[in-house]
Amino acid sequence: MICKRSNYRQFRNIENQTIEFSPGINVIYGENAEGKTNAIEGIYLCSQGRSHRTVHEKDFIGFESEIATVGVLYETAARGEVSLGIKYMRSGGKVCDKNRVPVTKMSEFIGNFRTVLFTPEHLQTVKSSPQFRRSFLNSAISQISPIYVASLQRYNRALVQRNKLLALARERGGEADPSIEVWSLSLAKEAALISKMRNDYTEKLSKIVAEIFSDMTLGKEKPEIFYRSYCDENEFVKIFTSSVEREIRFGTTLFGPHKDDLEILLNSREAKNFASQGQQRSLALALKLSEGEISKEASGEYPVFLLDDVLSELDEKRREFIVSRISGKQVIVTSCEQSNISGAKMIRCKGGRYES
Repeated sequence: MICKRSNYRQFRNIENQTIEFSPGINVIYGENAEGKTNAIEGIYLCSQGRSHRTVHEKDFIGFESEIATVGVLYETAARGEVSLGIKYMRSGGKVCDKNRVPVTKMSEFIGNFRTVLFTPEHLQTVKSSPQFRRSFLNSAISQISPIYVASLQRYNRALVQRNKLLALARERGGEADPSIEVWSLSLAKEAALISKMRNDYTEKLSKIVAEIFSDMTLGKEKPEIFYRSYCDENEFVKIFTSSVEREIRFGTTLFGPHKDDLEILLNSREAKNFASQGQQRSLALALKLSEGEISKEASGEYPVFLLDDVLSELDEKRREFIVSRISGKQVIVTSCEQSNISGAKMIRCKGGRYES
């Protein structure tokens, strides 16, 4: 999969620009606050339908504009050239399109154009809160499974409704509305599917991370990754129906995939508590590289790798390793300085303008 170009109109500080990319390594360089990350964000939006920086879509729209658009033209061996675009409106909402035909369901938009995004924040994945690891799983699986995207959307809608009933019962100091049983059953159905897909993905992930980490450390250390929360639908039904009384006291759903975590071990010890900072960074790096390998396994082609100012956060050894692993793949890198990566296409960024 190759991103041939990205285009922006009134997107953050980018007024009207098109960036052409080579099929190899592309380096967008320039000073801070010039628009390097904005360019990466726009590409990622066309992959995931959401930003890695904000949940407020109005932030994408230039100060004096009512509409912002972003799009990509990419190419695959199976489908040839495909265009994707998103229009954001200050009045609210967005419109997605594929080959200029509107797409009404995000499950039909996400996963067409696949990327692996790696930012300095992802270096915290191993040692930070479970939310980061759930986000990693959701992002990675969504790009290879529309079924997962749709199930996650249904789960979140049911979760919102169930939480409203729990909060209302807490305010009134009484029992929850009987309709909570309907939402509990709906939640259990989606939770079982989400849980199974996360478990299956984690089993693949653990094997590939171990291989990559072995290359990185010359076989001296062994990582393992587990998803301990796998349950079937009947088990989730019991969990959701038996915990209502306790959940009313808290006013929210206490159990389910929205609370789950990945267990990451290094040499049989919890990495978040016992691994060094360097080991944690290596694990985070291996997670992202493994995400790309699983994506290729699912589709037959590597995704586009997006590295937003992450090389500057790595020591020389890890920089050399990641550069060697991404060789032969399309990579779009942001940097404050021109890179000495052999054969890279250099794209200068200044004030939301891009010049090769």
